Amino acid sequence: MAGPSSEVQKQWDIGHSIFLAGAAVRSLIKAGSEDDIQPQAILAMEGLGAGLLVYHERISDGVDALRGGENRKFIQLMITAGLTNGGAARLMRDSVPCVAAFVLAVACKTCFTDQETGSILYEMMNIRGVLRSVPVSRTQIERAVGALSGYGHKIVPNTLFNDVASTITQNMTHSLTIPTLLSRSGAKEIAEILSHVFESLEDTNIKKITLEGHQTGIWFVTMLILFGRGNYRLKITLKQRDDSAWYVQKWYSEKRISELVVGGSDNVPTKEHRSLPLSHVPVISAKTYIAAAYRLPEDAVEATGLIVAALVDIVFEHGIFWLSGNRYRIPFKDVCQMRFVGEYHTITNVFGWNLDFSKVNGRISHIVAAYTHGLSQTQAADNGMQSEILDGISSYKMMSKLLLQIEASFFKSRGYAMIQENNLEHMGIIDPIIHVAAEALYCSIIDPFPCDRPFRPLTVATLHSNAETIWRLLSGDSPLQQRGYENVNQIASFRSEAVKSICPGAQDFSSAVLAVVGNGQVAYATPLMEPSTERRYCAGISMIPGTLRWGKDDARYLRLREVEAAEFPSHRRFYEASQRIEVFQEETYLGLEALPNSEMVKVETLISPSENTLTLTTYMHSPSLQDAPVAVNWWRSIEALAFAELIRGHDMSAFGERELARSWKARGFFNNIAWLAVGGLTSGNAIKQHITMTDSNETYRFFEAGRLGGSRRLFVRQSAPLIQCLKVAIEYGEETGTWAIIA
Repeated sequence: MAGPSSEVQKQWDIGHSIFLAGAAVRSLIKAGSEDDIQPQAILAMEGLGAGLLVYHERISDGVDALRGGENRKFIQLMITAGLTNGGAARLMRDSVPCVAAFVLAVACKTCFTDQETGSILYEMMNIRGVLRSVPVSRTQIERAVGALSGYGHKIVPNTLFNDVASTITQNMTHSLTIPTLLSRSGAKEIAEILSHVFESLEDTNIKKITLEGHQTGIWFVTMLILFGRGNYRLKITLKQRDDSAWYVQKWYSEKRISELVVGGSDNVPTKEHRSLPLSHVPVISAKTYIAAAYRLPEDAVEATGLIVAALVDIVFEHGIFWLSGNRYRIPFKDVCQMRFVGEYHTITNVFGWNLDFSKVNGRISHIVAAYTHGLSQTQAADNGMQSEILDGISSYKMMSKLLLQIEASFFKSRGYAMIQENNLEHMGIIDPIIHVAAEALYCSIIDPFPCDRPFRPLTVATLHSNAETIWRLLSGDSPLQQRGYENVNQIASFRSEAVKSICPGAQDFSSAVLAVVGNGQVAYATPLMEPSTERRYCAGISMIPGTLRWGKDDARYLRLREVEAAEFPSHRRFYEASQRIEVFQEETYLGLEALPNSEMVKVETLISPSENTLTLTTYMHSPSLQDAPVAVNWWRSIEALAFAELIRGHDMSAFGERELARSWKARGFFNNIAWLAVGGLTSGNAIKQHITMTDSNETYRFFEAGRLGGSRRLFVRQSAPLIQCLKVAIEYGEETGTWAIIA
């Protein structure tokens, strides 16, 4: 239809607003200022909500959600991440129309980003005449939705969506039109359909409302059940039409047949958006989405889940993160968060596969064994594989080849097919396996474990990115090391992809970005809460619903990024590394204990706000450093500690320790090792081996690791005597190595 019918263009009267009476106006302006929302955007949300028929249970849920929730303070930075109990949320929960609009926005989060949701609400405002009373821009509504999105994280109807998706796809198993049910309609088309429905529900003269269409059908059914629950006037028929349009028809009751009126049929075209996938679906619907998108039969879907589970196991056991052309490596499982370590084996069930692992564990173990057997064969034939990589074969092709090699190795070692009476290529499940496995692996560094995360659709770009993620992890500990990635920080790229996967709509989470907001969630580097030298902690990404706030007015921001701090010119000598360690007094062995810094050092962070971004730099200074504070860096510390060697335990007796120290002294090792004060200079000094004077102060240890770790091997003392750390460092580099011990 060319435009909305007159029936859905009722003018909302701004005079009915509860916010334009007395002190409420001041509250409106104050709330908008706190959340960086234009007051007219709140008024427009009220105007939209006034025309929505939302049942009292949904309103009650919305009011509770708008009361706020958890927030966390980055004490070092004076930044708060999370939800508050004030601002626009406090103001809107006192208005039923505002709560109704909020509930509608939250319901859209099942499949749409905040920006897309804001656009849908804006189009509905236009159709319903709200914009005539309250002129507001699309961007202002998108910003308002983004500010409020996090409050709704507990009431997003993910379970309902999954139930609808499962029921529909099970009853349309052989239909070639199923993928269209999970494709995206445009904001204007969605707004028109919803406006027709809500308008019709308000009109008691309409006895029946019928909808017929197909595109985005699963989401529409979810919305109509959510908002029309208990209303038997609604009926929806999922039927693909030649014009790809939705038809909304309203039926009136008339006792006199001669005056029977049947409502006109409103045609809402959606053809131009036919090829676009939804932004995301609830993670529990991943299995349903994969089955629908690839039109897979049940046996292929179950095989996909089984192979994904095995591939996750393979990466957990054999995956390697590497840095700077494999100069430093760490096992994948050493950076995984502890809940993932405990649950990775069954993680496919989070994605909708209800595998009975008591029955499939044996098959999964055999697949993992087939990988190990196939890897040894591949290593023997490495020259051929290496030439293929140099010829530019993509990670996707290499992953496809690897899966087929595992399948062949399985048959060779077991004597029967990995997939009963079938194979990966014939079933067409290689792409879904790669995609789902990578999406599952991204959960490994997220805290808390993202059971309610969204699931991205399988696109060509995402598939190739996910294939590269897995291939890098599996080729890092074999001769099949990737050429052309010598300067890639693999953990940094993995963290970036994880945030893209779990936080739709978030801006780039590169190494220098410490926190970002997307779809009502804040993803931030875990050490921002409290600096630590624990590897898992440093590599982790923490999530919390809400947004970033900073400053006296608690202004809202969408990103926290770090820039290199400028070095101050210095002529100081006090902090030069010149104090050699002494473990003997004449011939008496004194032992080696960590030393505290000679004076208190303060870590100071400078923040510069600009539009939606907070930019920070960090320095260490003390009375001796007032002329030249020392620049330090959060993300360099995170990177250094992720790849450092952490020293735990003690494997020497008192006698063995003393005798080893005597041999070191005889060989002159102690002449080349010096204490290094916090912020101490190392450049231009002949001594290349240092022990920091940090004495278990985690803040000092964290930032010194970043300052020293870029150009030398780093050893970090955890639950170990310092002499044990020295033993490990000396064995690493003898007298010529360049290293530092973070004591």
